[in-house]
Amino acid sequence: MFTMKNRIKITAGPLVLFFITVFFSMNAMSKSMEAMFIGNEAFWIRDGEYSLMTDFPYKSGAYDSMTYVFPFKAVTGTVLSLVSNRYKDHFDPMLFVYQNWKIVGPREVTIPLPQNRVVKLSDKITVGPIRIMPRKSPFAHTEHYSYLVEWDGRQLFFTGDTEDTGILKNLPQLDMLFITPWFYRKAKINNMLPSARKIIIYHHKKNEIVPGCSGCIIPEQGQIIDIEKVK
Repeated sequence: MFTMKNRIKITAGPLVLFFITVFFSMNAMSKSMEAMFIGNEAFWIRDGEYSLMTDFPYKSGAYDSMTYVFPFKAVTGTVLSLVSNRYKDHFDPMLFVYQNWKIVGPREVTIPLPQNRVVKLSDKITVGPIRIMPRKSPFAHTEHYSYLVEWDGRQLFFTGDTEDTGILKNLPQLDMLFITPWFYRKAKINNMLPSARKIIIYHHKKNEIVPGCSGCIIPEQGQIIDIEKVK
């Protein structure tokens, strides 16, 4: 089983793709859950049967963001893309249409897509063991959602790109908070950080240091993070 100390570079080539495939094949035989950081706000989260792809697939290198090479064919089972906004560093519809995935996202993202692959937005969305509670949040004059995800007893929250501290209110005890470095700083200054066992910084720059975030995880591309189930 991989741990946080084991890091895989997404861009390292065929050998990396082999290890990624082996890893998730092994993971499929267990009920553990782990997340692999792809880049920007994209994580591949899998329990062995279901996969959640956050803000993915995005256009590699869009707006000078992180580039990647990803083994799309290695993603099997039921796959759900969870998208916060329409910007290309979060979602590329042309990459999505070639995958056999479902999607939850803003209407301005999903309207042009094949509707048989769109999961309708509602207060509570259930896909297999995954329950999603969208929270509409402001960002850059576009339709944007943050998401609370409950999955096999785990509570995950994805802020997306918003800086609205109001979305951090009334959250349950989180197992993992996924938050941008700029929003982390704002929330901490305003004493609005929710209680979370792990804080994951995403949409960061390579080798970025976030002051005052000594307990946070700032993942490298390809890094595997375990999502423990609290007994």
